[in-house]
Amino acid sequence: MNTLNENRSSTPVLGIKDKYLDQLHSDFQLLSEIVLTQMIKAEELVYDNHNKDLVDILKRNEKLINSLDITIKEKVINAIMLFTPRASDLRRLMAYHDMTISMERVGDLIENISLALKEIDFSIQGFEIYKKLLGKMFTQTDKMLRKAVFAFSGVSHEMAYDTILMDDKVDKLERKIERKLAEDFNNQILNTQSLVNMMNLNSISYYLERIGDKAVDIAESAVYLIEGKDIRHDKFVKVHKKDEAGDKFQKIDKEDKT
Repeated sequence: MNTLNENRSSTPVLGIKDKYLDQLHSDFQLLSEIVLTQMIKAEELVYDNHNKDLVDILKRNEKLINSLDITIKEKVINAIMLFTPRASDLRRLMAYHDMTISMERVGDLIENISLALKEIDFSIQGFEIYKKLLGKMFTQTDKMLRKAVFAFSGVSHEMAYDTILMDDKVDKLERKIERKLAEDFNNQILNTQSLVNMMNLNSISYYLERIGDKAVDIAESAVYLIEGKDIRHDKFVKVHKKDEAGDKFQKIDKEDKT
């Protein structure tokens, strides 16, 4: 009889906790969708950087991102205080907290990109080609961000490790833009707008590289959730790969950026 009463009294608590965690997951999914939409809109701004409608959408979405950032962090704290979560739930809550910080930072970086794009005049001779280079970098960082988010949502450590492996490509694209700017405009007398273009192109490529780093942070949080391992400070990351022979593991040096 006592056991039955204990089960009855514990069931509502479990139900409340599960609903709370489900709502937390929904909030994070909404945050992710908005940030991923921001990436698409920011890339569109590369090809139409004076489109007021795009700028307005980006501003509205940034406010939503900031609001969700506060909401999710508060819910994580409340869940820890209210439910005394077991180890698996605590890992999940901490993963939400860490990934929300990263997603909010991505939102800030996208805002910086949109502001920099507004100041660029791509019609000046020599700058048109940089639209294509930025487009490539946007595509790569967008893939990383999507893979990282889906790694968490789909509980896939493979996608998380794939995201980490992709980071080197983004770093190389940033260096390529930096080198090309130096080569294209070396020993040239530049007007004010050309100098503004160069500074903002350098800034945008840097911001995109930082978004790639944030995608890696999200992927590492997903690994923490799935495997219970904190790999953020590991010099070597164990990368899970599959081939015809089955599962194989490869060690990747996170500090090797050559």
